[in-house]
Amino acid sequence: MLGRLSLAVSGLALVLHLQATTGSFTVSGAVTAAFGIANVVATPWRARAIDRFGQAWPLAGLGAVHAVTLAVLAGAPTDDRPVLVCLGVVAGLSAPPFGATMRVVWSQALPEGLLRTRGLSLDAVTEEIVFTAGPLAGAALIAVSDPLVALLASAGLTALGAGSYVTSPLSLRQRGHVPDAVGEVAEVIRPLRTPGFLPVVWALLAPGIILGAVEIAAPAIGVAAGSTVLAGALLAVFAGASALGGLLYGRLEWKLSPGRRLVILGAGLIGTTALSGLIGSTGVLVVGIGLMGAFIAPMLITGYLAADQLTDARVHTEASSWINTSVNLGAALGSGLYGLFLDEVTPGSSLVLCAVAAALVTAAGFFRLVKT
Repeated sequence: MLGRLSLAVSGLALVLHLQATTGSFTVSGAVTAAFGIANVVATPWRARAIDRFGQAWPLAGLGAVHAVTLAVLAGAPTDDRPVLVCLGVVAGLSAPPFGATMRVVWSQALPEGLLRTRGLSLDAVTEEIVFTAGPLAGAALIAVSDPLVALLASAGLTALGAGSYVTSPLSLRQRGHVPDAVGEVAEVIRPLRTPGFLPVVWALLAPGIILGAVEIAAPAIGVAAGSTVLAGALLAVFAGASALGGLLYGRLEWKLSPGRRLVILGAGLIGTTALSGLIGSTGVLVVGIGLMGAFIAPMLITGYLAADQLTDARVHTEASSWINTSVNLGAALGSGLYGLFLDEVTPGSSLVLCAVAAALVTAAGFFRLVKT
């Protein structure tokens, strides 16, 4: 969790540090974008390395490179923009996949069934809390010191989190997979080639779209209501409801397959989003965003369980990483769509249109998903 807290703090710290030192949000935006794109592109490759060589050395190496790069970014020359962007790329490429590797440990430590579901639920809930509290902690640190200190703190958290994690007994047991013979075809067990897994990855674009829309909707609703405090409150309500939804989901024992669970949860999320947007009043949107959040963590947990159940144990890290990649891609699409619609219609109507986009995504994979 310390390592994940670093990732939650570094975004805000990096943007504000670069803006303060370069005087340009354009530069900070470019470096942050380079960081994010490199992180997404590198996700499957990092996961494959960990599946192949085990957790210890790859995670230790990634943690060291990421921590050093953040520290270098803190002191890099501000007049050399290409260098800053290149450092952003390196930081993104080396971001340690703490979440995916931890979920592999959960699946090894806990027996299949309700107990493993609870473990993954706890993991998803704590991650929600970290990525809610992280930016707030970063903002507080910046307020009492400056962005440079927050960025260096993030580097320290990465080093501490990676070091303590890879020396833990359960992590050390993950020794990776050595091919049984020269020329063994790894593509046979690639997660996206596993029957039934691609529809799950596709389905998780839908909650990603809603998640991205809410990240823009909250400030838009706040501005429309003349209250900047409301924006922060909406995001807190959304994250808190997601955490509660994840805890409740972990208490339930489902008889349905992961694919059918995703259909049911997705329908609830899309329906709640559309209804809230159609009514459109501020009070309804506040309640609706809370109810929408309650579906997010359960859908993520279902995706993690599907990755664990459907794919070969030798590629579980990569499979879990694809779940996050899908949600992140959906969030990017949702943010862009909501912003595009918002130029023409009200915040509530924009939410409805994003719900339609999520519904179309779900419908496109419906028949394959219910068979999973």
